Amino acid sequence: MKRLIFILTCFVTLLVQAQMPANKREVMQRFLSGTLDASYVPAAFFMHFGKDARTGENAINAHLRYFLSSDMDFVKIQFEQGYGRIRIEKAEDWEQIKPLPEDFFAPTLEVVQGIYDVVGANAMVLPTVYSPFQMLIQSVGAKTVVEYAKTEPERVKKALEYFTEALIGYVKACKKIGVDGFYTPTQGGEMKFYEVPAFFETFVRPYDLRVMNECNTNTQFNILHICDYEGKYDDLTRFTAYPGQVINAPSEVSGKAFSLKECAKLFKRPVMGGLYRKGTILKGSPEDIAKEIKILKKTQKGTPTIIGADCTILPQTPVENIRTAISTSHHTRN
Repeated sequence: MKRLIFILTCFVTLLVQAQMPANKREVMQRFLSGTLDASYVPAAFFMHFGKDARTGENAINAHLRYFLSSDMDFVKIQFEQGYGRIRIEKAEDWEQIKPLPEDFFAPTLEVVQGIYDVVGANAMVLPTVYSPFQMLIQSVGAKTVVEYAKTEPERVKKALEYFTEALIGYVKACKKIGVDGFYTPTQGGEMKFYEVPAFFETFVRPYDLRVMNECNTNTQFNILHICDYEGKYDDLTRFTAYPGQVINAPSEVSGKAFSLKECAKLFKRPVMGGLYRKGTILKGSPEDIAKEIKILKKTQKGTPTIIGADCTILPQTPVENIRTAISTSHHTRN
């Protein structure tokens, strides 16, 4: 019954959007094809929904409520399932990391299926897929990965291989459900990893590309997210050969602001972002948000843009700020 009410509410909401595409799916189709009316800029902000909403009906309902209440233009599904923490005290401890069973991601796939069943006909659905490197550092810690990358690189590669194969299987399963693409974060190219020669080229890029190429096969909407959660970047050119129809990059590179215009010029693709996750969207008033979005829309005129944050916004971000940012993106008020 709750899902039926959700569908009916979505239908009514979309009907009142005069002179707009029939639904959110068509909005993004027009955006990707370059035929969306320039006055309407798609927008989306992502957040984690808490420990009690990572799996099952709670996770499904949290995503659906947020999508409907925010009026964002597509559904991005969070990736909340890790391998679990592994304590590495000696080299042999790496043997605790084993191939993941085929049904490992079943709880997350249940969430993807549940969300797609409700909104898939009217909105594009993009599950998040962490990189093999991200899953590894969540399991053993970045310091441990760096230490063994120097001394016993084959152990690190073996673990990365396990995660790569498992993630490729997860991506294929999501595509069978019918998703439109994926949100693919990458880490490992930050300056802090430079202490290991060719770290990115050896332990990150090959595994990233295997997963991301699968994500981008027979899908239409993939967002490459260059994540700065683990540290800062001084160069993004290494990512220009990565796949993805839209680029979501950090707001700072080499200690300087990195604008969406600069991002679009570097990657030669549509971009997403414009708002710092710990800036106005978190601390400002709705009026501050509206002003910032209006300026951003003018600045980005002529550059295909999805307005959002540079990364996942904080859970304490005021809901009214999120709604204001998205509604202003859709319809700038003078």
